Amino acid sequence: MSANEASKIFPVRAGKLHTIGRVIEILKPEFPDLSPSKVRFLEEQGLCSPLRTEAGYRKYSDQHVERLKLILELQRDKFLPLRVIKTYLDDLDSGKQPSLPTDTRRPSVNRKFSKLELIAESGITETLLAEAQSHGLIAKDKFEYGDIEIARALMSLQRFGISARHLRGIKSAVDRDLGLIQGVVNSVKKQKDPAAKSRAASYANEIESQFAVIRAELIRAVIDKID
Repeated sequence: MSANEASKIFPVRAGKLHTIGRVIEILKPEFPDLSPSKVRFLEEQGLCSPLRTEAGYRKYSDQHVERLKLILELQRDKFLPLRVIKTYLDDLDSGKQPSLPTDTRRPSVNRKFSKLELIAESGITETLLAEAQSHGLIAKDKFEYGDIEIARALMSLQRFGISARHLRGIKSAVDRDLGLIQGVVNSVKKQKDPAAKSRAASYANEIESQFAVIRAELIRAVIDKID
């Protein structure tokens, strides 16, 4: 859907209104994991604001349904965090024609790769793969797309004399970061709230994003001083 097409869906026009259950029925064929709690969470994050009856029940117009579909597509197909999607929607709502980040599509997270596919996709050698696996950088089997990306990075780093064994500190730092994220996520998931699971996932992504900013800026501060 183009920005021009998307910008037309936001004004609520007169017409039939849907319950949240009906919204799920409409969107579930394309988004089988969609649930009422997920829809409510998107509302909580300010991405979609349904109408309310006098009794407080949510009612969704066709335009609300199209907006939700766009949000879910951007999550699934572009792998965009909700904060980026919200900024994009806010720009559309204000009449702008923003462009989305490009080249962000990744294969399905459910796709698994064989060892032969991993080697073919990344060019990694058997020796380097075994070393990366011994240091916990790449899975032992049932490889995912992330393993291919790590393998490609390791192959590139070889040009500078950096091998998997030099990256043990990165693995340890990641494990510590995950411990912090897990602490936050676990406390959120314990909340007796239908949207707790979706909120926990969003918080985890946001924390990881901020960790990445800090790491990048700390490294950049030193690199910028290199003459």
